[in-house]
Amino acid sequence: MHDLNNTVNDFSQKLLINHRFKEKIYLDKIKEIYKDQGSKKLFIDIIKKIFSIVYTTNSAIWFERDLTEEITDYQPDFSVEIDMNSIDKTIQWLKSQKQSWVVHPKEIVVALKYNHCWPYVSINGKIIGCIKIGFKNVFIVDYKKVIKFPEKMAFIYDTYVLEEQRGKGIGKYLILEAVKFLKSKRYEKVRCHIPSWNKISISAYEKIGFKKINYIRFYRVFGIKIRKISPIDKIPYD
Repeated sequence: MHDLNNTVNDFSQKLLINHRFKEKIYLDKIKEIYKDQGSKKLFIDIIKKIFSIVYTTNSAIWFERDLTEEITDYQPDFSVEIDMNSIDKTIQWLKSQKQSWVVHPKEIVVALKYNHCWPYVSINGKIIGCIKIGFKNVFIVDYKKVIKFPEKMAFIYDTYVLEEQRGKGIGKYLILEAVKFLKSKRYEKVRCHIPSWNKISISAYEKIGFKKINYIRFYRVFGIKIRKISPIDKIPYD
């Protein structure tokens, strides 16, 4: 019986050693693969960075809304609250989304300097979306520069709604509230720009009375900035 126990123990020990050995080999392979992938990703990131320094481009359709025209009211199917005067809270919420594209550091600096309006909409105290309204000077991310707007013209430079709340009219509500707010402040026109591939946003803005005015493609080649403005009938569709 003693010999049998020894035999079982020896066998169990060998299985454990064999398992640990295989586990080590497996982990080493994972590390090796991860290291290779990490190296490839780093290489690709470096190439992208170098290429972006040499050449970048983007494009968008520019829209304008005449604020002297009639504005139709709109309310979502469920109860929401909007805060027109809390840019600080909106900024903190956007930062918490952990998506770099939703807010740019220079957007924040310029928005605070020129008292831009970044309203947020909430349900039961939970923020679900926001809109950025700019006046006078606005940092345009596409151009990486501050653009000066005429005195009676405002600019909507972004609308953001949580993914799970999209398709419920929140975006439309935010845009209309922005338009109503600007009209109450005696602004005469408001502009925005939308990439031609974003059909949902284009449809939403057009239903609210925004009209296409031109198409702008921006290039940066070896640090030289070029803006090409095309008329409405030359607007491409992706």
